[in-house]
Amino acid sequence: MSIRESIRAMIAMGGWAFASAALAGAVDDLKSEDVELRRSAAAAIRSGPRDARIAALPGLIDRLMTEKDGQVRLSVLDAVTSLGPDAAPAVDALVHTLRTNYGGQGREESHQDYRSALALAAIGKPAVEPLRGLLKERRESVRAEVVMAFGRIGPDAAAAVPDLSPLLADPSDRIRTEAVRSLGSIGPAAVDPLIAACSDENAKVRSGAVEALGYATAPDPRAVRAALDRARDAAPEVRAAALRALTKLKAAVPEADALAAFQESLRHADQAVQLAAVDGFVERPALLPKAADELEALLIAPGEGVARRAAFLIGRMGADAAPRLLRALADEHSPVEAIAEALAHLGRPVVPALTAAVDSPTPRVRRAAILALGSLRPLAPGAVEILSKGLRDPDPGVSAASLAALGNLGPRAAAALPEIRALLKADSADLRAKAVDVLAQAAPRDARLADDFLAAVDDPAPAVRRRALEHLRGLGTLGRRAIPPAIAKLSDPDDDVRAAAADFLGGHGPSAAEAVPALTTLLSSPTPRLQVLAAQTLGKLGRTAQPAFEAVAALLESPSVEAREAAAQTLGGLDLDAEAVRPRLARALRDESSVVRKAALRTVQRFGPAASYFAPDVILMAVEKEDRPAVERMIKRLERRGPDPRTIPELAARLGHDHPAVRLLAIKLLALAGPAASTALPSLERLREDPDAEVRTQAKAACDQIKPAKPPGQA
Repeated sequence: MSIRESIRAMIAMGGWAFASAALAGAVDDLKSEDVELRRSAAAAIRSGPRDARIAALPGLIDRLMTEKDGQVRLSVLDAVTSLGPDAAPAVDALVHTLRTNYGGQGREESHQDYRSALALAAIGKPAVEPLRGLLKERRESVRAEVVMAFGRIGPDAAAAVPDLSPLLADPSDRIRTEAVRSLGSIGPAAVDPLIAACSDENAKVRSGAVEALGYATAPDPRAVRAALDRARDAAPEVRAAALRALTKLKAAVPEADALAAFQESLRHADQAVQLAAVDGFVERPALLPKAADELEALLIAPGEGVARRAAFLIGRMGADAAPRLLRALADEHSPVEAIAEALAHLGRPVVPALTAAVDSPTPRVRRAAILALGSLRPLAPGAVEILSKGLRDPDPGVSAASLAALGNLGPRAAAALPEIRALLKADSADLRAKAVDVLAQAAPRDARLADDFLAAVDDPAPAVRRRALEHLRGLGTLGRRAIPPAIAKLSDPDDDVRAAAADFLGGHGPSAAEAVPALTTLLSSPTPRLQVLAAQTLGKLGRTAQPAFEAVAALLESPSVEAREAAAQTLGGLDLDAEAVRPRLARALRDESSVVRKAALRTVQRFGPAASYFAPDVILMAVEKEDRPAVERMIKRLERRGPDPRTIPELAARLGHDHPAVRLLAIKLLALAGPAASTALPSLERLREDPDAEVRTQAKAACDQIKPAKPPGQA
């Protein structure tokens, strides 16, 4: 049981005295040289009773000054933070932590900076002056965390306002952002400097100052007035910041003033200003009806983001907003999809208006109405019939919208299958491609799907052919009769179609054996992507793809890393003997790319017990430091069986390799062979003089293990 578990158990049984004694022991353990003991002790103190944590504070402070282990430090910081103002004696140690770079991962260091600053913030006012002294630190992360701490301290950090105000012009975005929040959180003491900064000639300073005013927990009327003034600033970034401040200060801003500021900004040319105004209305929905005309005008404004938000806001006005949304569709600049979403948001009350809009002479109106009807949940009565009718619309955009809406309905669109099938012969390739997709969504178990997709495999449009092959793959065994057409598509002029055909064939495994010749030809494609797909597909066909062995092996010479990787993997899927594969795979095990080497090693492992035959090639990978862990794991798997006896001469030859890691692995394997490796003894004896100490030690041990035991009584 760990220290922490013991303490919890004692507390649960009411043994506070015993728990305190255990915690006293944990404080002693904080000084242990054993890092695991220190970690356990720090965690135990962190989760112990508050009185015990206060008593442990001197020990925690000592750890903050000297501890190098990140886990210990983080537990100590948590314990100190939990004490709040009672941890005031730790201020100097926490400042030391922020000033000291303890090394390790950058993320861990930043994490400690943050946690140290949190602890100082929890202490509060006693930490303010020491924190002010840290604002000149070289590391940006430290300065940013210090600024953050002032904001968490709040009004008690008033003395830091003169230090924080200039940071509104800091070149670091992070520090500027933290300064804005902290000055706002400090409250009254920061109001006058912030109001003054709202008139600064630097737009970034004005922007930060007015946004900081919005963070005030008790808004000052002067702050509200300053934000309203800046809402008409000439700089868009200042204006947007002022609108965000007014949004945060909503309860303190008179309705008429807020409406005027948001309305005027809705007409501003800058998108950021428009979006800030839209966000303001989101927080004050009561203003929406009074701004309906401006919002409607935004539906045709440049920039889809603003129009989309305007459509959303209009949609929040209720069913009466439908005419405005539909009216905007007459303008070609309005976002059809965004308006359709807003219409759908209105719910069932808008169904009559949408049903009428489906018969509009304007295609954009019909398209939005169709999309909205398809998105309404629960589905409106008669919606499928209306969407089916839309499939026959003379405008391709309306037909496409109807298809998309039906596709979103899944099997509920089954009644529209005849009309969807008719679109497989539409003039528009986009419609035909979408029809293939929707058929798969609407009728996943329809027995006619295979026929539909088989016909589409020969469509003149590549996108249709590709999607047909993709959906045929999803039919499983029902799509098996598409194997011959798919083989033919391996020579399609479109690369995406050929890729889809290869993927389809791979999904049928050995049943697609007749595709081996065509896939072998595809290995010679000048496109690496197709080479990869052909190799991967052959690997899925298993032993039926063995005739492609030489072509796959030749791919190991490809300049493409991806092609070499695929070839190395495929060699393990052809169910060949290790003797046949090893000469080719040996090259991949020495490939210049670690990706290829690792793929080759995984292939070796697929040979099971026969993997030992590859050992002389595998241990050469140990030359690369990054490969050694994987090589050592594989060699460990061979310990039970030992090396293949046929490889002993090669392993003996590896004893002369330049790299000690290779020599050590060769020694290990030969030692596992025992007396069977006696022919390697002369080479092992020579290694007793090797310049590497570990090699010398292991060579001696191997010699002792390999030498045959002397008969009893023989000296």
